[in-house]
Amino acid sequence: MAGWQDYLKLMRSLSHTMKELSQVERDKNAAAARGDLQGVEACMKREQVLSLTLRGYDQKRDKLLAELGMTGLTLNQMESRSPEELRLETKAVAEELRRQYEIFQAASGAARNTLEVNLRAIERMQAVQAGDAAEAEETRKNHQTDFRA
Repeated sequence: MAGWQDYLKLMRSLSHTMKELSQVERDKNAAAARGDLQGVEACMKREQVLSLTLRGYDQKRDKLLAELGMTGLTLNQMESRSPEELRLETKAVAEELRRQYEIFQAASGAARNTLEVNLRAIERMQAVQAGDAAEAEETRKNHQTDFRA
């Protein structure tokens, strides 16, 4: 039973981290929309930290599942194999984790789209600037006076 409680605690922590990650994605989306490159970079650093946290949770989950003799089971399978007295709690924790993951996916998709749109706009501006610079150089070359005589 203690092993199962540890598993539920880990799933709650994972849900909390997914919630944090969703907020980072929303912040990144807002920063990208306003063209705040430093804000986007700060969000990406926070994402990296949270990704490491998720990796640690994954390792802990694998260890806990091995201790429970349930290695390789999915979240749905874990629900159906939970102790009877913890079945409702397990179901609630699993549903919350799935909900936080869906929220994260939506926030992540929105941030990705905003970044892609802004990246295309930046690329177009750079192309225009590069074209303007090339045109200015060509004009300068054509209007030079040759003083050799």
